[in-house]
Amino acid sequence: MPSNYFVDHKRGEVNELRGQLRNPKLMRDPKKQREITKKVIAYMTLGIDVSKLFSEMIMASHTKDLVIKKMIYLYLCNYAQKKKDLAVLAINTLRKDAKDDDPMIRGLALRSLCSLQLPSIVEYVIPLLRSGIKDASSYVRKTAAMGCGRLFRISPDSFRAGKWGDALRGMITDREASVAINALNTLEEVERESGGLKADAKTILPLVKRIREFNEWGQCAVLNVASRFTPTNQQQMFGIMNHLDHLLKHSNCAVVLATTKVYLNFTINFPKVHKAVIQRLKVPLLTLMSSSSFELAYTVLCHLRVLVSRAPDIFLKDYKHFYCRHNEPTSIKKIKQDIIVALAEDSNASELLNELSEYITDNPQIAKQAVHSIGKIAVKSEEAVDEGIELLLSFIDIGTDFITATTCGVLKDILRKFPDRYEDVIPSLQKVLKSVESPEGRASVIWLIGEYGETITDAPYILETLIDNFQEETNHVRGELLTATMKLFFKRPPELHKMLGRVLKAAVEDTNFVDVRDQALFYYRLLRLDPHEAGRIVNCEKAKVSAFAETQDSEINDIIFEEFNSLSVVYSKPAARFTTYRRPEIKDPVSHPGSPAQGPPRVSSPSRSLKSPPMQILHTETPLEVKREPEVKAKPAPATIDILASLADEGPEVETSIPSNPTLLLKPKLAAQMYKKKWSGLKQKNVFNAKLRTPVPGVKAIESMFRPRGIDTIASGAKGGLMKFYFYAQSAKDSSFFLVEANLEIASGKLVATIKAENTSLISEFEAEIKSALSGVV
Repeated sequence: MPSNYFVDHKRGEVNELRGQLRNPKLMRDPKKQREITKKVIAYMTLGIDVSKLFSEMIMASHTKDLVIKKMIYLYLCNYAQKKKDLAVLAINTLRKDAKDDDPMIRGLALRSLCSLQLPSIVEYVIPLLRSGIKDASSYVRKTAAMGCGRLFRISPDSFRAGKWGDALRGMITDREASVAINALNTLEEVERESGGLKADAKTILPLVKRIREFNEWGQCAVLNVASRFTPTNQQQMFGIMNHLDHLLKHSNCAVVLATTKVYLNFTINFPKVHKAVIQRLKVPLLTLMSSSSFELAYTVLCHLRVLVSRAPDIFLKDYKHFYCRHNEPTSIKKIKQDIIVALAEDSNASELLNELSEYITDNPQIAKQAVHSIGKIAVKSEEAVDEGIELLLSFIDIGTDFITATTCGVLKDILRKFPDRYEDVIPSLQKVLKSVESPEGRASVIWLIGEYGETITDAPYILETLIDNFQEETNHVRGELLTATMKLFFKRPPELHKMLGRVLKAAVEDTNFVDVRDQALFYYRLLRLDPHEAGRIVNCEKAKVSAFAETQDSEINDIIFEEFNSLSVVYSKPAARFTTYRRPEIKDPVSHPGSPAQGPPRVSSPSRSLKSPPMQILHTETPLEVKREPEVKAKPAPATIDILASLADEGPEVETSIPSNPTLLLKPKLAAQMYKKKWSGLKQKNVFNAKLRTPVPGVKAIESMFRPRGIDTIASGAKGGLMKFYFYAQSAKDSSFFLVEANLEIASGKLVATIKAENTSLISEFEAEIKSALSGVV
């Protein structure tokens, strides 16, 4: 459309257009009618309200010019919600056009009629859709398939009553590829609430066989559904993978990643085949990573990071592919550094450290991450720790504040794992301890002073300067300063005596930071109780750090892997953390445990929630009085009490005893998605029966009977006189999992539990644990 139509309208221009649309002489001239209609659409596009012309545009729709019809129907769909009463006038014209001899006009009319989104037109839409899905023209059929989706949005009840879902399933086998894909996409949208289209062999196998007929969008849609399919046997699995193998050579990144997800999901329960599949996927993904589009390269790198974390040995020889190039954006350089760290081991650590040291001269973000990456490799590989420390100490001579501060933090982490290396680190750090400016860097310096202050000559004086500015420091720095002063006091008492009093007084008087104030009060009372005992507690020998917490979140990594080929991989967080849509909670996650193609669907569980756990409250009525005893036997720390949980259920209290030599891990870890896959993958099952005394305990009480023994709950609930539980446990011998579906009749106390185990030889021991947990109520 020429740009001269998009100009500011003059006063009364809309009224002038109305006059032109009402002029029979102008409307009989196709060229002039097209010009007037273009102007109306141009105004509409600019955001100018031309809804006053609705009646005139309906009258103008009686034309044989396809271009004019398209523009008028676009106008009608845009203002139908605003002019609901007048929109009904267009129905007759649209119904007439839907029966035109020209398939383009039939499809256009059907699409426009469905796009009006008015509940009052449902009775007119349904007959046209019935004829549309059987039309001889593929264009009309694929338009009708999309129209079924709009019908579902307008009136879900009419959609279900008319069994349009069955009609769409029939269209999936249509000879025309575009019709089949539109039907597939519509079914995916319609069944989104239940997790998408049910992926069964009848649906998936025909689509996979004709995958070459579809365009790239269609292939991605088919592969998305296929990724949820569970093959009945390995022969079927390999047959599908062979049909899809050519897609790994596709130039489109989306197709390759979608195929990758199918391969990974199919082989998740076959470890050897799974590794072989990742080996097969390596070359196509590394090729796509070299794309000239940085956006596509970043997406592929995010997915490679997930694969590298699961099978680093497969990518071990290809670490040079992840070296940064000078012209790459910061986002790609950062993710490449993450992959380099994941691939580091004793054999290549030295080369990787040298490569990372070259990035120090890059922009601040990359330089800081390079320092952190060097530290992570040094912590990961003991053979590289000396070279890593040497490189980090050389960065201090650069004199840049953010590099110095970051280096101090990284050296602190290294000393936490290798405390015997302090003699190599502390002498070189003494010259920069006074010059660190950033809060994170100061906190690291203060920690070093507290731990190794006896070897630092100026340690008390460095702390004194910081104590003088105590009120100006951040919360984190205040806490570190308080702890370091306390530690150093017991190493150099004469110099720190007054300083400790000053910092304790300043921390107690400042009520803005409650945690620091409570920490100061704790130290003060500890000193009053017994200075010698306080020194033993504060400067106790600390266990070496084996691994840092941020690298151990395996449950989150498993969820991200489950959501492969989605934004979860790009954001490095589960979809539940950044999406607003939630699937409805499913009370019965194992409705068909015998079905090979279905496992328990995703469930939400408080114990496995990604959000913070409920606040745990420890309450005492009277002040705590400390008395010294000549000899005190060690007692286990009392468990924190969740008061809210104790009010959430009714039922008799049940006493449980914790086994002294447990056969199960006390804190098993299993995400709901993994529960689903494991349940569907385990075929053999045992049935356990028991009779509980009535009245039976409540849901929470029964869960509390099992939890101390390492039998945790993935989902539970009570409905219609029946309690349902989905338990899981992990063997302490071989870390294999036990999965349980338990049904308890509230009235009779009859308990029936279906047990599946990865190691069936341990089922008898697991059943003994269940009997022991129930011993107080049977």
